[in-house]
Amino acid sequence: MSRFVKIICLGLWFLLALVPDIGARIATIDDSTALAAYFALLGWTSFGICAAACISSAAIRWSGAVVFAAAALLFTGFGQVTGQFLTYDAFINLLNSRAFVDDAYAQYGGKLWWSAALSLLLLLGIGLPARGRLALPNWLAPVPYVVVASIAAILFLRGGEGARGLPASYPTLAYASLYGIEFALSPNRIREGVYLQRTSEPVDHIVLVIDESVSGHYLDINSPSGVETGLSRQWPGITISNFGVVPSITNCSIGSNLALRFGGTRENYRNRIAAGPSIWAFAKSAGMKTVYIDAQRTGGALHNGMNDEEVALIDRFFQFDDEPVLTRDSRVAEQIAIEVSKPEPSFIVANKVGAHFPVHDKFPDEYMTYRPTLPRGQFTDVSDTGNREGFDGSAESWRQYRNAYRNTIAWNVGAFFDRLLATADLSSSALIYTSDHGQNLREDGSSGLSTHCNADPGGSEGAVPLVYIAGADVLPLAKEIRGNGSHYRIFPTLLRLMGYDPKRAQQIYGPDLSDTSEEPETFNTRFNARLGQLPQWQSIDAETLLIPDDQDAEN
Repeated sequence: MSRFVKIICLGLWFLLALVPDIGARIATIDDSTALAAYFALLGWTSFGICAAACISSAAIRWSGAVVFAAAALLFTGFGQVTGQFLTYDAFINLLNSRAFVDDAYAQYGGKLWWSAALSLLLLLGIGLPARGRLALPNWLAPVPYVVVASIAAILFLRGGEGARGLPASYPTLAYASLYGIEFALSPNRIREGVYLQRTSEPVDHIVLVIDESVSGHYLDINSPSGVETGLSRQWPGITISNFGVVPSITNCSIGSNLALRFGGTRENYRNRIAAGPSIWAFAKSAGMKTVYIDAQRTGGALHNGMNDEEVALIDRFFQFDDEPVLTRDSRVAEQIAIEVSKPEPSFIVANKVGAHFPVHDKFPDEYMTYRPTLPRGQFTDVSDTGNREGFDGSAESWRQYRNAYRNTIAWNVGAFFDRLLATADLSSSALIYTSDHGQNLREDGSSGLSTHCNADPGGSEGAVPLVYIAGADVLPLAKEIRGNGSHYRIFPTLLRLMGYDPKRAQQIYGPDLSDTSEEPETFNTRFNARLGQLPQWQSIDAETLLIPDDQDAEN
């Protein structure tokens, strides 16, 4: 009986999981030689799956079943959520974002049932006993993994491309093999020390506020229908300079945060991140106290590529373990106000909660201006996991999501700045505000469940705000500066504020925010460019970004 169940499970998996991918892949091939090569690879990888299913040893067979089913779940789950193929770059982004796995499960867990069902079919199809003529001798057990190695070799030669239309387990396992080899062979580079000379004293307090998942075109300073932020008002003793909607470094958190902390440039971000001095090192060398305020993680957990080497350069590290997620950004504002009131010079980096998914409960009831909104009460703490009830990716669900998103911005951006600018003495300080990346909230009616980190993103995923706030006697900038801002100009601006030689800093890190030259309005959609591939640049098309229309919210 189990023999027939095995055949049925394996057959259903090939039919339901593989046949649609085969059809989609064939539709993109218009060359007979390429088509023949694809069918050869398809046959080879299908043979590998069948070999894994027919090994006589139960222990070998079930261990292989777990490996192949888990790999298939990751691959098909990614496709179900994003509507896109899992590329090598996207695979590395997933690995680097593992600190947010709880958040991702809370957002998408309930929507992965189809991927889970397909993976269960594969698990049973491989794991159930192979008897009679189906059974293969145990000495053939390496065959499935030889197939993995051969696919990994092909992907290596093709810069990570070439796995489309193959059984779902193989792209994931081949990517993992490539990543493991890269990691093992990467040299252990020694990080450089601070090599710039200072030509002036630092500004008393320098603050970099990195918001989470805030799209620049959703704010009132950049759009007539944007959410009120308080940044468009006059505040005594300070000047607010708005650079408009600018490109982020990339459309995923870890890449943007790493490059912001290590001064990654468009041409040399990988080397700067791997071996360049961090912004903490520059601040310490300038005689400043270093402060990190992290509202996203608790219990000392690190994320966005931060490690113990960086933490060793931080004098004061704040997380809000006992604070509800709802009020953590308010605590960030309070802590910044405390830090800038201290007599010693300080450099402060703050990672806010912002508008990262889920946005159901990231605002209090009194900020529910935009309705209808997503169901409330299930996600009061982002660290709690659970299925995302009430969101199925339909047009109405996205309408509710956009309304909840705008309510979240009103609270975590608008109320944040109201509190900060009313309580903090910034007269001798400079503050730069931006977000790690933007969002795709399906304003155009397109399908999908993911909001960012997509392998083939639209411009909105890289469209972020950029605001400079400073006291009257601190590096003055014009109030409206459009077309010459981007994430890449933040690091050299911080160095200038710390007193480092601006000409030398710009030779290494590029122009700062005082430079009036135009900046490309593009972000890097292939941040993890490896295996001979080059970064891929996508325009944010700032003038054409879609914002919610009046029909999203009820009057």
